[in-house]
Formats: sequence, C-alpha cells, structure tokens
Amino acid sequence: MKRKSILALLMSALLVGSLLAAAAPASAGKGKKKSGPQVVGEDADADWGSNADPTLAPFGDALGQELVSAAIGMNGKDKIDFIIGVKSLPPSGGVPEITRYIWDLNVDGDFVELDGKFTNYSRGACDPTSGQCPPPRDPGTQPFMIRGNCSAVEGTNVTTCEELGIVQGVFDVEKATITITVPMELIGAKPGSKINPDVNIFGGSIAAAPSTFLTSGNAPMDTLAVTDSFVVMSGKKKRKK
Repeated sequence: MKRKSILALLMSALLVGSLLAAAAPASAGKGKKKSGPQVVGEDADADWGSNADPTLAPFGDALGQELVSAAIGMNGKDKIDFIIGVKSLPPSGGVPEITRYIWDLNVDGDFVELDGKFTNYSRGACDPTSGQCPPPRDPGTQPFMIRGNCSAVEGTNVTTCEELGIVQGVFDVEKATITITVPMELIGAKPGSKINPDVNIFGGSIAAAPSTFLTSGNAPMDTLAVTDSFVVMSGKKKRKK
C-alpha cells in the first residue's frame, strides 16, 4: 500500500509536468559577464530513491530530482550563484509544487538554507514555521526561500527556520541546472567569507525530494554531499578544500 501511494504521488507530478510541457521553459537570462562557477560536489546519476526503493529511480530523473552536481560562483561583485545540476529537467522547466530542492550551507560559521521549488504556493504563500504568515503572499515563480536561525522542534523530526529573504531561481532545461542567485548581504557574506558545506536532516548537503508542505524522510529522494568550500572573492573564484 505504501508503494502504491508513492507511485500515485509521482505519477500525479509527472502528469502536471506533461501538461506544462507546451509552455516555454525558463532559461538563463543574459546579463553581465561573471566568473565561472566552482564545482563543490558531485553525485551518481542513477541513485534517486535508493533510500526507499531503488526501482523508482526513473521517476526521480523525470521529476528533475536526480542530483549530479553542485557548484558555486560569483555573479558580479555582490551576488553569489548556487547551481544545482540534475540529470535532466522536465520539458516544462520544472514540476510545480511537488519537487523540492534544499541546500544547506554554512557562511562564516552561520547556518543558511536555500529551500525552493518551481512553484511553491503550498508553503511559500503562508509558512507560519518561518514567521511569514499571516498575511498570505504571492511567492512568485521559481521561489527559493533563504532561511537561517534554524532549530529542531522538541520531540519531533521537524526543523523550523527564520526566513531571511526570498529570491527567484532559474531553471535551465538545456543545461539541466537550477541556479539560485543570492545577494551576499542576505546571507552575511563578504569578500573573504568562507562558504562551507553543512548537513540537512536527510543526510546530505543538498536534497531533492517530492514534497507538499513538509518533506518526509521516508519519501524516495536523492541527496548530494558537498565536499569543497568556496571563498568569496569579489567577482573571482578560489577553490579551497
């Protein structure tokens, strides 16, 4: 019965994605030249769902949840690109509401979480756990909540975080990447700041999973361990292990 429920959820998500396939996919916009990103982690391209049922792996690929890489790069002098690489993205660009991406990191000792979806009205419009409701709001398209000051709710496996701000991600179907551009000020970064990997409750630095308001640790998902640090260099990159 549990397997049937999971399959029903995944099939529903794929159906929504197929209905949006005719729409023009989001793509990386043209802007000022920026330094190339630094790969900070990699993952196998066929291990989605291994925490629950390895035979479900093809669903993860179709949902844009098969993680393969993570990269960080400067975007001008005061922004940082966090780039999630997946095996493929749906033709529509992404899967609304269902596919959730979480990236946990540490900036000069302070925990930061990037948490977003292709659309996220289920949580982005009203999230009392982050102090963002009431009143409800329109989170916009491809919203990623930048969160900090997190803590576990005593007696549960639920983690709550304060929302520091919200940015709009870019889903690039051709490159199979999701780019989250974050102002340095929003995460307390400055030239010379060290961005280290952190670990989320699912066991990796980055997780991609089916989700509604919350994400179950028992749900099939993929995680990626970020292994390298990144040093903020005012438009330049520097690799440091």
